[in-house]
Amino acid sequence: VGLILRALGFDNSTRIYLAAGELFGGDRFMRPLRTMFPHLVNHGSIATPEELAAMNEDGHGLVASAVDYMVCLLSDIFMPTYDGPSNFANNLMGHRLYYGFRTTLQPDRKALAPVFIAREEGRSSQAEFEASVRKVIFRSHFGGPHKRISPESFYTNSWPECFCQVSPANPGDKCPSDNVIDDLNSQLKNEENTVRAVAGEGETEGS
Repeated sequence: VGLILRALGFDNSTRIYLAAGELFGGDRFMRPLRTMFPHLVNHGSIATPEELAAMNEDGHGLVASAVDYMVCLLSDIFMPTYDGPSNFANNLMGHRLYYGFRTTLQPDRKALAPVFIAREEGRSSQAEFEASVRKVIFRSHFGGPHKRISPESFYTNSWPECFCQVSPANPGDKCPSDNVIDDLNSQLKNEENTVRAVAGEGETEGS
């Protein structure tokens, strides 16, 4: 992960939030990443003592998971590091897509494998390695709209079914205006006026 981020131009001033529980291998595996990116934190390292106590009181870890989810949802960039069927990552990618196509880095591990092997075997320079990494990463969608192709989950990519349209053929698919509050207030007033009109008709018929 650290080498990929460095190849993409992220330096040691980059803040990284690690959304994970206890890692296999513990700090021994995290030390190289922390050396490259000293501003590496997780919910345990940034929480106040009171917040940490509240997380520890939750025997199921739901509070900590919720914190991880919201930080990842609202972060500038999200990068899943687990290639398996992770509901956490899948839902996050879909949610970030829905929140305005927020940038997501989803490395193609199969394409990156020979790049890393060549580096380990000394068959590529650092500059060549970084150029190869960028070439692979830049082929991805970066969290932008793209056609869903199996086995990609609907929850990971609900575009275009769950997205509104700027110029739709069907008026029901039109995107709301930027001022959602005004739209909701207007809709509420229309509903209130409809209720009053129906009530007025009932009184007229009764009289």
